[in-house]
Amino acid sequence: MSTSGYTFILGNWRNDAATIRAVREQVLIAEMGLAREPLDAADENGAFHVVVYDSGGRAVGAARMQPDGRIDYVVVLRPWRGRTVGGALLAYLHHIAHARGIEHIWAVAPESAQRFFGKNRFIASAETRSDSGEREQKYTRAVSKPGRQLPPVH
Repeated sequence: MSTSGYTFILGNWRNDAATIRAVREQVLIAEMGLAREPLDAADENGAFHVVVYDSGGRAVGAARMQPDGRIDYVVVLRPWRGRTVGGALLAYLHHIAHARGIEHIWAVAPESAQRFFGKNRFIASAETRSDSGEREQKYTRAVSKPGRQLPPVH
């Protein structure tokens, strides 16, 4: 899929692990300080990996969704943030879920992500606390049943 000069690829962990790790580590580990081990643990469990490349062929974002619709992360490198890349990754995950018959996609993320998820038609629900005590929110978006027409990805 190509959107506004970006190319989105449904990746394969075995083939794309180095690319996915490079983007993910820059954002989640270097910027946010998360541990690497929990991130790697879910990669081989049938997860859907999406990688976004810019017009020069550089990986600038990635996302991972589990077969139950749980979105583990959506990451975009700092220079490409604010250019709708993250929203397009969520739209791509939504289309994957639709094709697979998944009824809802959802994520648990910091409250600071509420604007991002809200802009992308997710509804905030249950509030939780992370292991570090940070307030988090569950964000959910319904997925149309297969056979119903979906809006185009922008």
